[in-house]
Amino acid sequence: MTAPVPGGARPALLVVDVQNDYCHPGGVFAKAGLRVGGLDDLVANINGLAAAARSAGRPVVWVRMEWAADADVGLLAERSPFLREEGLRPGTWGSELVAGLDRAPGDHEIVKTRFDAFHRTGLDGLLRDLGVDTVVVTGVRTDFCVESTVRSAFFRDLRAVVPREAVAGYVEDLHVNSLRLMGTVFAEVVSAEDAAAALAGTRTRPAGHGAAPGGR
Repeated sequence: MTAPVPGGARPALLVVDVQNDYCHPGGVFAKAGLRVGGLDDLVANINGLAAAARSAGRPVVWVRMEWAADADVGLLAERSPFLREEGLRPGTWGSELVAGLDRAPGDHEIVKTRFDAFHRTGLDGLLRDLGVDTVVVTGVRTDFCVESTVRSAFFRDLRAVVPREAVAGYVEDLHVNSLRLMGTVFAEVVSAEDAAAALAGTRTRPAGHGAAPGGR
C-alpha cells in the first residue's frame, strides 16, 4: 500500500539561518549559552536534501539573517541584549554559512532582518517566479525562524514540509513542541527521507512512513 509523498508538485528547499553566529560553538549565540547540538548531523542532513533537490532540478534557497546597522536589530536587541552591537553583521565570520554546507552555483540567497524569511524580503516573489508551490524548510532555530517562516508560507497558500532531522533548536522541549504545533495545520512534519523523496520527485512511499509530527 502506498501514499503520496508530502507537499505539492513543485517544491523548493529553504535552508534557514545555518550561520556561524547561530550554530558554531564560537558564535555569539553559543557564547550567550544557546547551543545547537548535533551540528554535524544537521549539516549532513541538509546536504542530503540539497542533493535530492538538485537531482530533480529543484531550487535551493539559502536564507541568512543579517543586520547592516545596530538599529536594524529592532526589538530583538531588548530581548537579546548580546545582539545589540555584535552578531550577524555583514562581512563577518558570524554571518557566513557554517563550514561544510554544500552551496552550489545556481542556488539562490535571501537575506532577512527578522525571524520570518518572507518579511520584507524578495522570497515570495522569487518562489512565485520559480513556480514553487511547496517549501521544504530546514535550519535553525526550529521554534523561532523555522516556525515563523513555515507559518508565513502557510498564510501565502504555499505548502510547507519540515524534515525533523534537518531542523534544530537550542531548547529540546521548545524544539519538539514547535514540531508538534507546525504539524497540526501549518506543515507536514516528516522524516528527512520522505522530504528527500518529495524534492527528488518520487511519487510514493510506504503508507504512514515518517508522516507523524514529533521530535528528533
